Amino acid sequence: MWLVGFCVLAICACAREPEVQDLAESGWTQEIEPPAPAEGSPDSIPDLAAAGWTITPSSLSEVEQVFGSKDPDWIRFKSNFEPGDRVVRLIAPGRQWANAAGWDGYAIVRGDKVVADLAVLLS
Repeated sequence: MWLVGFCVLAICACAREPEVQDLAESGWTQEIEPPAPAEGSPDSIPDLAAAGWTITPSSLSEVEQVFGSKDPDWIRFKSNFEPGDRVVRLIAPGRQWANAAGWDGYAIVRGDKVVADLAVLLS
């Protein structure tokens, strides 16, 4: 019986997965992909662009047409606007929509920072 156990142990030892060190010593190399980009800081336009967000210039009048002049969210949004600010439409990348974390809406941008946002559609 011990002979059977010894044979099974020998077979398992031969069939084991090669260790990383074994592969390295035999000259194998492995290409490691860089990590996926972060989703980006929710208040930094360059970070959002790097994470795959669609960023399109817009205007306050376009946003008002979508929400209406009496909408309380619209009134709050436009109250953050200062001279020199710009309005953009932000749309999350497809992978976020697939994970029920999609966002589509407008943002007021001052410099490179989002100072106010107004969602049109969330997933």
